[in-house]
Amino acid sequence: MVRILYRDEQVVVADKPPGILTVPGRGDASEALIAQVREEAAGAMAVHRLDRNTSGAVIFALGREAHRALNAVFETRRAEKTYLALVRGDVTGPRRIDFPLAGTRGGGMRVATQADKAGLTALTVVTPRERFGNYTLCTCIPKTGRTHQVRVHLSAIGHPLAVDPRYGDARPLHIGDLWSGAPDPDTIVLERTPLHAASLRIPHPARRGWLLVESPIADDMARCLDLLRAARREG
Repeated sequence: MVRILYRDEQVVVADKPPGILTVPGRGDASEALIAQVREEAAGAMAVHRLDRNTSGAVIFALGREAHRALNAVFETRRAEKTYLALVRGDVTGPRRIDFPLAGTRGGGMRVATQADKAGLTALTVVTPRERFGNYTLCTCIPKTGRTHQVRVHLSAIGHPLAVDPRYGDARPLHIGDLWSGAPDPDTIVLERTPLHAASLRIPHPARRGWLLVESPIADDMARCLDLLRAARREG
């Protein structure tokens, strides 16, 4: 059953687990997050989406008026989104990444080059939150809403997500990758892109000021952090 982080008469915020789509694509529509949300809040309408393997907070509207208002919030970039990302390498300080992006075949993105007629403006602010040497937990704030923006920008500065089949290394993380002294080092602990929508802050559609909703970090990412912290203590 889906976990509801917040609900009132116009807004529902759900906690999306990794591995499911926000709205139906190919396959069983009943498995999409929106179908689960509608079991709790009939008529809920999607406002934005997260990638299949991204976890965290997703907003749905209740009623057409709220849907129009929330769509306008995202279109005018007034939605403040904060992600947690586990990346490869040591991110030593804050980074402001503003590489323009261009689309690729298959729905991906890449950093635009001079040969591109027009790149899409994109800005991501990245701040290291916990440093472990070979890995860093970062806070990522996208100021624009391009497809795969955070993933592409992290890869472009040499710090891709710890697992990312499209923009980095596709191999899953094993316990031993994070803590060499741990028992069962060959056990897989993470197989998906470790990106988590940790918080969303939006102007409420009923003009009640700002609504801030936070999502606790997903279990698989939390397990990775536990192992990295244990390795740091041992070291």
